[in-house]
Amino acid sequence: MPTFRCKITAPGGSIEEKTLIADSKDSLMKQLESEGKFALDIQKSGGLSTLFENVKSRRKRFKTKDFFSFNQEFLVLIKAGLPIVAALDSITEKDDESELNKLLKDIRDDIAKGESLSGAFGKYANIFSNLYISSLQTGEKSGNLTLAISRYLDYMKKTDEIKKKVISASVYPLILIIASIFVLIFLMVYVVPVITDTFLETSSKLPAITEVLLGVSNLIRSNFLYIFLFALFLVGLFAFLRKTEAGRMNIDKLKLVIPFFGEFYINYSTAQITRAISTMLYGGMTLIDSIKISIGTLNNQVLRNRLKDVTENLEQGVGFSESLTLVKTFPNMAVRMIDAGESSGALEQVLNDVADFYDNDVDAKLSIMASAIEPALMVFMGLMIGFIVLALYLPIFQLAGTIG
Repeated sequence: MPTFRCKITAPGGSIEEKTLIADSKDSLMKQLESEGKFALDIQKSGGLSTLFENVKSRRKRFKTKDFFSFNQEFLVLIKAGLPIVAALDSITEKDDESELNKLLKDIRDDIAKGESLSGAFGKYANIFSNLYISSLQTGEKSGNLTLAISRYLDYMKKTDEIKKKVISASVYPLILIIASIFVLIFLMVYVVPVITDTFLETSSKLPAITEVLLGVSNLIRSNFLYIFLFALFLVGLFAFLRKTEAGRMNIDKLKLVIPFFGEFYINYSTAQITRAISTMLYGGMTLIDSIKISIGTLNNQVLRNRLKDVTENLEQGVGFSESLTLVKTFPNMAVRMIDAGESSGALEQVLNDVADFYDNDVDAKLSIMASAIEPALMVFMGLMIGFIVLALYLPIFQLAGTIG
């Protein structure tokens, strides 16, 4: 949701400057009026000054584990009864020069000047996720900030667990593939020519398989620079396409249709988005707003667009599960579970159950992929090396037979 900078008059007559999050300027004005406040000026965060602030703040990055540790400590201090400013003072007074600590000091100063917690974090919306900022905002509105932070921490734990599993399952196969490529290049460029030169000196006719191997080796050696530049060109082209809207859209479409991987990716995204929506609903946010905020957790533009269509259908009075069926976003089983939760009035819990179910499914598929890729690569390498060894030994047997 958009962020607005506001000048507000409180019932006592004091003037405050705050950063607030709302669907639109009109909805924000209505929200302030209902709280007995009057907006002197409302400006959407944007323009040249905000651009410079965003460019500056983009340079500030921190590790996810540091952010998680901060929220854990912050939650404990608030539960102990400390005011927000005092809790932030306790956290930032450490001899820590990390980027997160510097940001927290700035946020602490804004809160001390009268800014709300969500508004202070909202100034750095390009660093802190909208999901986190909205969680803080719902916690402030409901008067139960500790519950909002606690639920967000649960969300972080479970999403981080599945991300680590995906990364760990991908690293080993990637290392095997890279190692296989380098081994084959080494054999074709250095080993094969040394051995085959000896056969060529005998002027005897080489077996067909050896001639094929020698031809491939010569092709790689004579065009190695061009092959390397072409590989760089393909990598650069892919990086360029990812930056263009049309290219990114086509890549995202491809992710969804690749056999096995497409299903795995959809299930992973389903777990991610349902957990995010459930977190927002537990905080007291409406379903439409929960989906709009949670869309940002997806890294696939195709799925984002489909969920935007879902919110449009919801605004027209169509049910959630029916909207998902129309846009074909989630797996059929997930839609049926959501339909049951919608009918029983327990949508928040059902969405959380859906996320757990597909987290387990993703975990199972990762195990299958890890157990299948390793032997497949071994078989491939065995065939390649077996082909090379056979091509090199046949001329030796042929030469031995001729001498005999």
